[in-house]
Amino acid sequence: MIVELFGPPGSGKTTFAHALAKRLREDGYCAEVVRSYRPAVRSGKLDLGVFLAVARIVSATVSTARIIFSPRNGGGNLSKSMLLLRTIPPKKPIWRARTWQHILKLSHAWDRAKLIEGIQIFDEGYVQAVGSLALHNGKADKATLETVLSNLPAADLTIRVVLPRAAVATRLRKRIEREPPAERLFEADLEVNMRSFGVFNTISDILSASGRDFICVKTSTQGATARSARDVERAIIAKRNLAPKQRQ
Repeated sequence: MIVELFGPPGSGKTTFAHALAKRLREDGYCAEVVRSYRPAVRSGKLDLGVFLAVARIVSATVSTARIIFSPRNGGGNLSKSMLLLRTIPPKKPIWRARTWQHILKLSHAWDRAKLIEGIQIFDEGYVQAVGSLALHNGKADKATLETVLSNLPAADLTIRVVLPRAAVATRLRKRIEREPPAERLFEADLEVNMRSFGVFNTISDILSASGRDFICVKTSTQGATARSARDVERAIIAKRNLAPKQRQ
């Protein structure tokens, strides 16, 4: 079973994904978080940003090459990522390269997840990828988003992570402060990221109109995250027709 999350940067997708996986495992289910990339953080007073940036580029190049030349569906993943970039191209070359590499790795991980019996939780799946492309493109209209979303693989369960705008802004400012200066070359600034609220509202409207079920969860507090994880676990059990297991 594949579960994917989407929402603005800094809304708590990865935190919620791990909270959900932990709850599922505690209740006896097999669950794993398929992690996306996370920016490097400054280590003490010494800024190793340049070295981290170079290491990131080398690592991304090697991992991307492995996927492209993989005997199992490497070409299919490459075609899918290129098609998305041609449909909604990011403005800046560095965003284009970063997003292409992310979608390529996402496609590869998604294909593997379909073959696994347990619950695979993507903190950033295809819906999030489309939102990121639209954000970095700046001109993607609703019709384009509808077309792209309708032609992408759908998760068994889609989750929208909701957090107030002010809380997201605070989290993003703290994230930017922790990043080495060189790392910021790869990331969108605060103003761009905050525009994602409008993008994901449009995407939510498209998903609702298309009939796709998705659950909204709140991550404003630890208590809200825990309650949301409980509700999502129940939805997963219902979809998989699993007998609820007794908590110890």
